[in-house]
Amino acid sequence: MSEHTDNGPVLGSGWIHFLATATLVGGGIAGFILVKNPLTRDLGLILLGIAVIPWLINGFRFWRLRRALGTADLHFDQNVPLGFSGTATYARPLRGAELRTIVARLQCEEEIVKGSGKNKTRVQRIVFDEPLTTTTTPAMERLEIRMPVRIPAAGPSTMWCEQANIKWWIRLHLRMSGCPNTASSFEVQVLPAVIER
Repeated sequence: MSEHTDNGPVLGSGWIHFLATATLVGGGIAGFILVKNPLTRDLGLILLGIAVIPWLINGFRFWRLRRALGTADLHFDQNVPLGFSGTATYARPLRGAELRTIVARLQCEEEIVKGSGKNKTRVQRIVFDEPLTTTTTPAMERLEIRMPVRIPAAGPSTMWCEQANIKWWIRLHLRMSGCPNTASSFEVQVLPAVIER
């Protein structure tokens, strides 16, 4: 068993961070322009202060989440063949927070590059999606969740080339009490099935 890296999104969707960054950049530029003019200096300072607020909120939420839940780990075999059955263990600290619900899924994601030259676009879609049964193990200030995982024998193996990528993921969404909700995504390397002769 080995640990896998959590690819998140640890704190909300990427759109939240995108909008916070857009507000910071747009408000920052407008604020600096207004600050240069003595007549609009106060308005510029107010605008700069407002532009920083979304990222301050994000930073505070992230700090609360890290203090309560720390970093997540997934203990699972590093490379598994098609048709593999085993148990994955999701673990992370749990301080001053409570797990309300958890949704775990095994997903296969396909990314295809369409077009050529400057007109290339990447199209992503989920080609396999299966809910996983979770069992929570009681522990002091620690969250441990076990999930039976079965990779379908007829599914595609992990693949990467210039025109297409195939990745397998174990994804979890946690609804919390006492800290912000969070999500975890762990990539699983799936090898072609080994045929015994």
